[in-house]
Amino acid sequence: MNVTLFLISMYVLAAVSIVVVLNIMQSFKNKKIKKSLENLEIQKNEIDSTPITPELSKIESYLKNDKLEVMYSGWKTRLEDIKENQIPKISDLLLDAEYSMKQSDYKNTMLKIAKLEMEIYKVRTSSQFLLNEIKQITTSEEKNRAIITKLKAKYRTLFQKYSESKGEFGEIANSVDLQFENISKKFEDF
Repeated sequence: MNVTLFLISMYVLAAVSIVVVLNIMQSFKNKKIKKSLENLEIQKNEIDSTPITPELSKIESYLKNDKLEVMYSGWKTRLEDIKENQIPKISDLLLDAEYSMKQSDYKNTMLKIAKLEMEIYKVRTSSQFLLNEIKQITTSEEKNRAIITKLKAKYRTLFQKYSESKGEFGEIANSVDLQFENISKKFEDF
């Protein structure tokens, strides 16, 4: 009787131990998947907070030719696609993966996480490419403004020297005056 009781106790103890070990393993698996999903959520938020909109708004003040307007329109369309289609698609994929994890469908969860990682990579690449295109224009515009500012200072110095010695130019003073007016108008246009 004691032997039978001992064997039954060992059997129950072994069964309980197996259940506890499986629960611990399941818990670790859930934590790993949750951490992965949280990391993907952070990546999605980083993509969503990429400073494309402020850079794009800088370009609005530069719209002076048709080519730049066409580029601006294309960039705005691509940004709207990212914000209105691609980011919500990532959010939906995140929700699907979380739901699958809660249902303990780990095979499906891992498949959805893989799809999610690919989609995040695609959207991140797209938004970084868009941001780089926009920054090329904004940084070149800032460089041009700095150059124009230096040229304006040089223009003012030359115009002041010319004004002080206008009488020495004689017959060509009118032509020089017209050139200075023309340059002044070009500075205003910029």
